[in-house]
Parts: sequence; C-alpha cells; structure tokens
Amino acid sequence: MNNFFDPDRWQEVWLTITRNKRRSFFTAFGVFWGIFMLVIMLSSGNGISNGIFAQVQDIPLNSCFFWTNKTTEPYMGFRKGRWWSLNEGDLEAIKAQVRDLDIIAPIMSGGSSNVVHKDKTGRYRVKGVPGNYTQILPQVIYYGRFINEMDVREGRKVCVLGKKVYDELFMRGQNPVGEYLKVGGITYRIIGVSDQTATGVNINGRDGEGIQVPYTVIQRLYNSGDDIHMFIVTTKKGVSIVDKEDYLKSVIKGRHSISPSDDYAIQCLDIEKLAKRYNLMLLGINLLIWVVGIGTLLAGAIGVSNIVMITVRERTKEIGVRRALGAKPASIMSQIMSESLILTLIAGFLGLASGVLIMDIVNKFIPNDPNGFFMNPHIDFQTALISSAIIIVCGLLSGILPAWRALQIKAIDAIREE
Repeated sequence: MNNFFDPDRWQEVWLTITRNKRRSFFTAFGVFWGIFMLVIMLSSGNGISNGIFAQVQDIPLNSCFFWTNKTTEPYMGFRKGRWWSLNEGDLEAIKAQVRDLDIIAPIMSGGSSNVVHKDKTGRYRVKGVPGNYTQILPQVIYYGRFINEMDVREGRKVCVLGKKVYDELFMRGQNPVGEYLKVGGITYRIIGVSDQTATGVNINGRDGEGIQVPYTVIQRLYNSGDDIHMFIVTTKKGVSIVDKEDYLKSVIKGRHSISPSDDYAIQCLDIEKLAKRYNLMLLGINLLIWVVGIGTLLAGAIGVSNIVMITVRERTKEIGVRRALGAKPASIMSQIMSESLILTLIAGFLGLASGVLIMDIVNKFIPNDPNGFFMNPHIDFQTALISSAIIIVCGLLSGILPAWRALQIKAIDAIREE
C-alpha cells in the first residue's frame, strides 16, 4: 500500500507513458473515442426516449380507444363488407357486463367545417366530446373552461377553441370567452381555449388544431340518433386494460352480430400495449448502444495492451535488472498494470467529460418542442458511474497480459540481451 502512494512510482509511470508521446496519444485516442461515442449514443438514446414518452405521458396507460371498420367475415346471415356503427347502448352494455372499468368516453367526429368569426375565416376539424374527456386527455386551459356534463346533457351549442384556432381567429391577448362564431353555418358560443398536453395523440385531429363541442350536439346535427364514432375506456387503478380488451370486443360483437373471429371489424388502440412496445424498442436500442460502445472501448483497451506489451519488450533489460536486484513479482506486475491503468483512465475520463459537455451544448440548442421526438439528451449519474467502472476494468484488463509477459522474463536472460 505504501508503494502504491509512492510519488517516485507514479513519476516513473508518467515518464514511461510520455517517453513516446505520439504513440501514447494515438493509443489513448482509441479509449477516448470508445467512451466518447458510448456517452453520445446513450445520451441520444435518452433523448429519443424522452421525446417519445413526452408525447403520451399524460394519457393513462390503462386506456384503450375503440372504433369500427367493415366486417371481413359473413355471420348470422350478414355478408362480409358490412359497415356498422357503435352506439350509446354499447356503452351501457359494457358498463353492465365488464367489471373494473373506470371511465367510458364517447367521441363524435364532425369533419372539417368553415369557421367564421367577424372578418376572419378558416377551415378546422370539429370534434364532439363528453364532459369527462379531460380525465383521459388532459388539457391546458388558456381561457375559460372545458365542456362539462351539463353542456352535454342539455346539448348546448358551446365550443372550445384549440390554441391554433384561437391564434388564427383572434388577436393575441384577447379573451374570446362569451363571443360567438359560426361553424358550418351553426352559431356557437365560445366557452374556452385549450390544447391537449399529450401532443402525440391524434384523435380525429389534435385538439389544439380544431374545435371541441358537446358530442350530443354532433349527434343532433347529423341526425345520428345514439350512434357514436369512437369511445375511450379506462380501467380502475391496478387493473390492466389488456386483460379487458378481448372481452370488451366480444360484448360489442355480440350486440352487432359480428363474427367472434372477425378482428378487423372493431379496431382498437391499447395505450398499455403501445407503451410496452415503445419500452421494448428503446430497450433494444440501449442494448445495441451498449454492445457497440463497449466493443469500441474494448478495441481501444486492446490497443493499450499492445502498446504496453511493446513497452515491456523495450524495457526487458531494465526489468531483468530489477529482478536481479530482488524486485518482487508483485512489484513488477503492479508497475506494468499501473502504466496501462493510468493511460486508460486519462483517455477514458477525458472521453466521458467531452461526451457530457458536447451533449450539454446540444441540449441547449435543441428547442424544447413537445411535438418533437428528441428532447433533453443526457446521461444520468448512474450510467456515468457504470461508464467509469468500465473504464477502470478496461484499464486493469489491458495491463494483465503485458504484466504476465514481464513476469516471464528471467533476470539472467534479460541482462544478456543487447
């Protein structure tokens, strides 16, 4: 231990490394580049992960979206290719037959309509939503409020503007609540301005780019009766929506005389499955990054080992003299391993610091756009510690073979060598 902290020992190590500066530089560069690229790739992987999950982070994982499609199988006298519609009776049947459900929200699509406010016009998508819509797709409210159950029950002709619609039809800073506009020739009173927080979800258009009205108003305007175009369902806390998905489909298929094996007739988007798919994809990306990064780092460590091996050969006579003077094998071995460890540590930590610095600069220039797929690229502290441990291990491993080679040198043969 005293030998480990001996200044003369480390001075000798440093002199050995700097004896051939060019060779040491290019050798260390392999380690530097390996850890640098590992940090860059891991940080980029985190940036992709942050970007993807930022777009859906506010949507309950235990939620599922259902909508209809034409049938693909004949069943109970009906031909295949039949179009059919969901209705509010389906929602009541689901509530009665499927346990552990929490929220059921019907959705109506009003299509694209001309919107007029005073001297400004535009064409925007209209969506009919229920009062509990914000419990599934949270909203940022800029002015007023969102649609509530009273609006839905009474079929009030009120609307909530998306943020983009507001920006195009009103002056900045103007409160539009209480004013009127025409949507497809129908007059609505504005009750609020909002935008969805989950930017990655697009249900008949993004909320911030359209107009939301009570879904009962859409039913009445289009004479749809109790038909609905889509519904969203969530389960109670701790209950997986995946376990309920097939049963929900079977209840609906039974009510509309659809073949139980016709999976195309009713479509769904399961957020829990989607999140698991994203997680597996990101796990695969991270594993690939680690394999490539560690492989590159090991290649650099092998380069260090080869150079230290050359150094050992060049110092054969010196090592022989030490052995003849009584130097212990442990002393010779620790000296050689110290040289490879120091070279690897310096290059590795410079690569680690450079990678962190570069990604910090990149992060400052990347706009914090919630619609983007790349946000806040960084390497967390735990990963930095793991990377540091890998550097140390590589440094030790790169010195084992040269140290073993040094121990094989016999004192008498080394002294005879010219």
